[in-house]
Formats: sequence, C-alpha cells, structure tokens
Amino acid sequence: MKRKKKLYDTITFEDIKRVYLRQIRVNTKNKVKIRKFEDFYSINLSRAKKIINDKNYIPGKYNIFLIKEPKYRIIMSQNIIDKLINHVIADKILLPTLDNSLIDMNVATRIGKGTHYGIRYLKKYLNELKGETIYALKFDISKYFYSIDHDILFDLLKKKIKDKDALDILFKIIESTDSEYVNKKIEFLKKKELSKIKNMNIPYNHYKKIIKEIENIPIYEKGKGLPIGYSN
Repeated sequence: MKRKKKLYDTITFEDIKRVYLRQIRVNTKNKVKIRKFEDFYSINLSRAKKIINDKNYIPGKYNIFLIKEPKYRIIMSQNIIDKLINHVIADKILLPTLDNSLIDMNVATRIGKGTHYGIRYLKKYLNELKGETIYALKFDISKYFYSIDHDILFDLLKKKIKDKDALDILFKIIESTDSEYVNKKIEFLKKKELSKIKNMNIPYNHYKKIIKEIENIPIYEKGKGLPIGYSN
C-alpha cells in the first residue's frame, strides 16, 4: 500500500468546525469548558486553524487527576483547543490512513461501527456455529497504554504516512507524556491519596485493596505510553 501524502495541508476551517460540533461539543463531559470556549466561539476556532496553519503546535499541559470508580486510576484531561486539534488530526490524518488497515470485526471507536455493529457480528457467527462447542476468550492487557513504545509507533506511522507535517504533529502528541510535569503530578496525587486513606477508618481488607490500587498506578517511562482518558 502506498504511503499517504498531502494530508496535513488539506485541513480546512470547515473541518475544524465540523469536528468541534460533532465530536467535541457532544462528547466533552465538562460543560463549563464548552461554555467558556463558546463565549469566543469563532475566535477559538480561528485560533485552532492558525496553530495548524503555522505548523507550530505545542501540546498544552494536561489536567491530571485521580478517579476512584470503578477503581483508582489516572485521567489526563485536555483543554478544548488541544482536544479539538487532536480530534482534527485523528479525523483528517489517522482515520483515512489507518481505518482501511483494520479488520471489519474491530469495532471499537470506529465511525459506523461500535457496540451494535459488534453484536450483529457476534450473532452472525453464533448462528453459523450453532450446535458446536463455542469458547470465548476475555482478557485485558495490563498497563497497555502506559507500555506503548514511541519509537515502534513512530516507525509504524512512517510506513503509512509520507507527509512531514502530519508526522511532526503526530510525534508531538505522542511524545507529550515525556514531559517532566506528568510524572511529578501523578506521584503527587498518589502520595496525597495514600496519606488520606491511611487516616480513614475503613475495614482492613478494603483498606489493603485500595492501597494496592493506588500504589499500582504506573508512572510513564521515557519514550513509552499514551495519555490516559481524553473524554473530559
């Protein structure tokens, strides 16, 4: 398959507006961020377009915080401009480049697919295998996002994309977890929560479970990992 060219320079103001209305505005849980963004709606959309045009994007700092349900884990939330630029890059660069490489049964977070599409696939094969012994494998890759190797990911992207500007902004986004403040904030949050838990009167078995969850929250190794949790 030929590498994709001239992806970055095809991004238009209308693309940015469409991505904002269909993805950012609808899916961002923090509606205060949305209201503040829309107080200067046209200016902020134009600002995103200028950053892309100038080819000087520098990822903003993540708002890093802990959540407790269903278990303790780190979330790294972006401001709306960064979230918008990330989604535009995914929509205009990653999607047309990578989507056709995925098998049809890979239904996670893909346009026109999703849960209902996956259920239809499952029913289809269950009907074909009716009467036979069927096995289902359920598993999870521990610390998957934290362990993704940047260099390997870069090499895979370079095999698909032949557009320096597109690769440059992708690399900046991927490498954003290497920023020193990220691990410092994660360590601070872990210590703060551990200190709070140790002063609480809770049953011992539950206490041990919580302490283990907090202590097992990883920090990022240099050159590894993608940001956790872009939905806020």
